[in-house]
Amino acid sequence: MKKQGFLLSSAILIFSAVLAKLAGALFRIPLANMLGGTGMGYFSSAYGIFMTVYAVSVTGLPAAVAKLTAENSALERYGNLRRVKSSALLFFSLTGLAFTAAMLLLAYPFCVYVSGSPETVPSVLAIAPSVLFGCMTSVYRGYYEGLRNMFPTAVSQILEGIVKLCAGLALCIWVLKNPDTVRHICTFFNCSVTAIAAAAAVFGISISSAAGTFYLILRDKLKGDGLSDEEIISTSNPNHTDSRKTIVAALLKTAVPIALGALVTNLTSLIDLVTIMRSLRSAAEKAPEFFSRLSANVPASELPNFLFGSFTGLAVTVFNLVPSFTNMFGKGILPALSESFAAGDKLRVKLSAENAFFVTALLSFPSAAGISVLSGEILRTLFPTKPVETAACTASLTILGIAVAFLCISSTAFAILQAAGRPDLPVKLMIPGVLVKFVGNILLVPLPELNISGAAISTLLCYVVICVPAVSMATKCTKMDKSYIKGVFLKIIYCSAMCGGGALLAKNSFSQAFDGIILLFISIISGVIFYIISTILLGIITKSTLKSLIS
Repeated sequence: MKKQGFLLSSAILIFSAVLAKLAGALFRIPLANMLGGTGMGYFSSAYGIFMTVYAVSVTGLPAAVAKLTAENSALERYGNLRRVKSSALLFFSLTGLAFTAAMLLLAYPFCVYVSGSPETVPSVLAIAPSVLFGCMTSVYRGYYEGLRNMFPTAVSQILEGIVKLCAGLALCIWVLKNPDTVRHICTFFNCSVTAIAAAAAVFGISISSAAGTFYLILRDKLKGDGLSDEEIISTSNPNHTDSRKTIVAALLKTAVPIALGALVTNLTSLIDLVTIMRSLRSAAEKAPEFFSRLSANVPASELPNFLFGSFTGLAVTVFNLVPSFTNMFGKGILPALSESFAAGDKLRVKLSAENAFFVTALLSFPSAAGISVLSGEILRTLFPTKPVETAACTASLTILGIAVAFLCISSTAFAILQAAGRPDLPVKLMIPGVLVKFVGNILLVPLPELNISGAAISTLLCYVVICVPAVSMATKCTKMDKSYIKGVFLKIIYCSAMCGGGALLAKNSFSQAFDGIILLFISIISGVIFYIISTILLGIITKSTLKSLIS
């Protein structure tokens, strides 16, 4: 059975993530231009609720299934592998069904009494089926990732992105062009056409989740898992085959801590959902001039939702792009690290962990610098028809850009800790960060000079508090050389500063001659050139480094 190495595995996942995120950007960017800050407020509120439920029910599954599959593969217990998949499918499909039902039943009371956004109800109902399909998809993805075959995950990600783009935009456009047709739905939910258009776009996510699930089921039936009958028969000793109860217990042992960690992480989105609009309304009531800097075209009653939608729909969308790519290194490293830990190969564990940190830093640090210095140009290029929204969240994206580096490194550290058999540590490490986020929102968002930027500051502080101890614990668990990690990080930070400086220099130098996408392109190219030259001069990438990554 042929297996893919770390770099190839990560490259496959990153390639698919690039295409999927490109489709996602082509979905969310025109969507934001169509719905505006108010409509994106409904969309983002529903998505925030969904992601919290998704974190509990789905997030830990791929890692848990991949880890258990990789461990059985390393011990050549092939007869146990397929039982892992079938047991996981049965148990977690029922789990997904239960959580989907809960979302459907609790959508109205949560939106009305907790988030204070009743017009979000249709969107929550529309996205609820994604939880069930997500559970099933995650089992298949985790199984093949554990066998170090990343193609099924990659293809399903691309398929989901394309279907979401086509179905979500088509449904949203249809609703906006046919307001009279959906008027009775608006009356039933007591909401606006914009809210139904947001729900239609959200329903595209459910359709895409179903498409990804059906692809994996069909692929599994037609092509199988690459294990030969001889391998299965020769290792089907009953003494080496675990019961379904034992398998589910082993999966839950890994999945539950990861899910709790994901829940804690997604609590940042839920905290934004619960605190931002309430804080803005409260501040506006105490000081009517609070929103005086914003356009008078937005009614005062809609400003909290407008700011929330601008922040989450525009700034946070850009903020999440880089972590969605670098997270693939965590997914790529998990099976290899799990196998190394199971086999007791300490040297391979150390080298794999160092490589994961190195590549993550190499990509995330300069990206963070670029997003920070080019925040305004990025937003104005992506959302040219929404000048009020981009003006409202440019400062927020400048701050969130810095947070990108801390989030990416934290995610890689968590993947290493999970592979090391310590999935409990990410949960413990994230709790202080979430508390910082909550307190930060409460204290900073009501300040007129900060308003929505206060949420960005609290997000940055949250990931700083999480990142530093996470790297320390991952280094300790894998016996990495601390001086090596510090040295690599400092060198890449310096080169990233050069990258940001080069981009800023180009932006200031050519702003009088160019604007829009041309100025953004020139600035990015300048930053990349400065970064490449800096890495060459400091000798960050060498032949031995490349050889280590490929092996």
